[in-house]
Amino acid sequence: MSVRLSGAFTVLRRPWPLVVLAAALLLAGCTPRQPYVLSERPEIPFGQGRIWQVEGDGIETSYVFGTMHVDDKRVMDLPEVVETAFAGVEIAAFEVDMDPDAEEEAFDFERIRLPGDETLEDLIGARSFGILRWHLKRSMQQPKNNVKPWVFWEYMGGGNWGFVNYDDLEPSGHGMVLDAWLQDRARKAGKEIVGLETEQEHFDIYDKIPLDQQADLLKLTLDRYAARKPFVPKVQLYLDGDLASFEGLWREYLSWLPPDTAATVDARLIVDRNRIMVERMVPLMERGSTFVAVGAAHMAGDAGVLSLLERRGYTVTSLR
Repeated sequence: MSVRLSGAFTVLRRPWPLVVLAAALLLAGCTPRQPYVLSERPEIPFGQGRIWQVEGDGIETSYVFGTMHVDDKRVMDLPEVVETAFAGVEIAAFEVDMDPDAEEEAFDFERIRLPGDETLEDLIGARSFGILRWHLKRSMQQPKNNVKPWVFWEYMGGGNWGFVNYDDLEPSGHGMVLDAWLQDRARKAGKEIVGLETEQEHFDIYDKIPLDQQADLLKLTLDRYAARKPFVPKVQLYLDGDLASFEGLWREYLSWLPPDTAATVDARLIVDRNRIMVERMVPLMERGSTFVAVGAAHMAGDAGVLSLLERRGYTVTSLR
């Protein structure tokens, strides 16, 4: 469901669009150059793979699958091992529960309104505000000066971590990103559906970032639009299960931000959520065999979901 914000731009209220809004609304205008080359592919735990089996005392054999939030037929052509794991479980857990029958509430504009008399232009400066105005003018819109910076950061493609993905997406025909498609299939199959985060928690991922750091995020994105953003073949990296390169891209993006902002963003988008998701998926695995499908960026590294499961004493085995 979407709402209009005083004719300025559209925000999709449902939680999943917060992670795919950039892909859906990314503004064109960058000419591809040579692919961006990372300084080094990091050596990290679980840096390769797409699906893992989780076993151990007190839990039923379960699975963790890293997803990519896009609608692409190559991404949705799931390996047989993924289909087998998905078919055999009782419980399917996702970042959020996108129940189509849940009662919708009217969007409260106050949730994204800046407090007091502070304006967006005050926060990001006249130059960045002018760049934002120029880009929105191309889509016959104007920026609302009383909206929090993170909203425009998402709208302008901030969720791409400052990189452009020049893979040509090949729509699947389902009209849904991978996560939503899997959840729809699980619901139709009669599996128990669980969201590892509430809608409010998902909204707060960005909304609870201090305003000055939200401004840092938006200014970086706007500068990247002005200077042409580096691009990487993200879909192919995902299909290859190259999670180490995804981690490298994330670290590269954080390096472009002020250190305090980078630390906050890393904690709020990745590290803190990994911990919470593990805390909530383990009780599900204790109740029954569970298929967990969350973004691939949450899988790898010392602070990733898979390492956290290992530190709890579970055996985590790559299946592909």
